[in-house]
Parts: sequence; structure tokens; C-alpha cells
Amino acid sequence: MPTARWPEGVEGGELVTSDADLRAALARLAPDVALCNGWGFRISGETIAVPRHGIVNGHPSKLPRWRGPNPFGWTLRANDPELGFTWHRMDEDFDTGRILAQGAAPLRGDEAARDLAALVGPLAAPLLVRALERVEAGDPGDEQPQDGATYAGRYEDEFAEIDWQQPARAVFDQIRCWFIPTVSGIMGPLTTLEGERVRVLEASLDPAGEGVAIECGDGILLRVVRVEPAV
Repeated sequence: MPTARWPEGVEGGELVTSDADLRAALARLAPDVALCNGWGFRISGETIAVPRHGIVNGHPSKLPRWRGPNPFGWTLRANDPELGFTWHRMDEDFDTGRILAQGAAPLRGDEAARDLAALVGPLAAPLLVRALERVEAGDPGDEQPQDGATYAGRYEDEFAEIDWQQPARAVFDQIRCWFIPTVSGIMGPLTTLEGERVRVLEASLDPAGEGVAIECGDGILLRVVRVEPAV
């Protein structure tokens, strides 16, 4: 079975802030393969080629669905029935490399984006074993299909304001799907409640539950359970 370890004499990590920094760090470590998850900037092909077997990236969706920086958010915005995870060979584009292993965990339909991180570890760990076995065997992985490809980008600014004319289910999903800000840096979901501008942190579709009841566009009540001041 493949094993992961720091090279002899290396006791910890180091901070890198650019592709050039990463390339230099990988050159010093000389790993057989590198693992990546949640990376913040594009990695060049030159850097990907430094490890002997390239870089394997972990992405929390069942690629090619929800490529990009906001897969948690779009999984919930679309009310997907499951959270996917994929280990794939990294290439120069975002989340488009060949698939090594992927799977999914069912969702109840009431999770918030902050809840999904706890599901990733148990899902990703066994898949990583399979992915590294394929790397060790020289398996290039499976090419991603183009059918079903979607992009999980930052939300449009307009989405930060709750639209109470939507059906209650759509409003509920709009409230629970926030993980990163919009393209302009707005963190939603925002509304005016009892004369105050607030960010809604939690809502419920239980008509008998706690919270402020608001009738949505389909006539169904949604309860606002927890808010904070919008600043």
C-alpha cells in the first residue's frame, strides 16, 4: 500500500505564497507525488511536473460537477442529494484533470455549508488509498466527461439579498449555502427583519418550529431562527 511521509530530515511544512515558491519547495523535497486540497492559486504545469508522479488534488464534488472554488455552496444552492469527493491528477486548468477515485455521501437536505467539512474526511480518506494505488501502478486515471460539467464560482452579488418571493425551499437553500463571499466580497444572505438589516445564519422549514415566521412566494412559512447584524 502507498505510504505518505515527510522526507528524512524534514520535520514540518513551510509557507508558500506563489507558484514559484511552491515549485522551489517541491524541488527541495523531491517527492514521488504531492497531494493538494483547497489550494488558493493556479499551479503551473512546470510546478505540477516537479513531483515524479505529479500532483493529486482533492476536490469536494463528484467531478465534473461543481468545478471551481465554491463546490460546498453550489451543492447546497442546487439542493443536491449528495456531497461528492474526487481525487484527480492536477493539470493546468481548475479541477479538470483525470479522475483517480471518487465517491459521495448522502445529504439530509438541511445541512448548512459549515456542516459539510465534517463529512469530507470520512469520505476522502478511503478514496485516497485507491487514488494512490493507481498512481503507484502508473495508471493515468480516467478522463473527465464533458457531459454534466458545471462550474461552482463565487455567487453573483444579487444573490446576497434574500428574495422572499421565491418558494420556501429555494429561500431555505439560499440561506444555508453560504461558504465564501460573492464576486464583490459580500457575505450573505442579507435581509431586513423587523426594521433591522441582518445576515440570516439559520432558518427552518418546520412550520411549528422556533423563530420568526415569514411567508414565501409559494405561501409556505419559513422560520428565521438565528441572525446577526449586517455590517
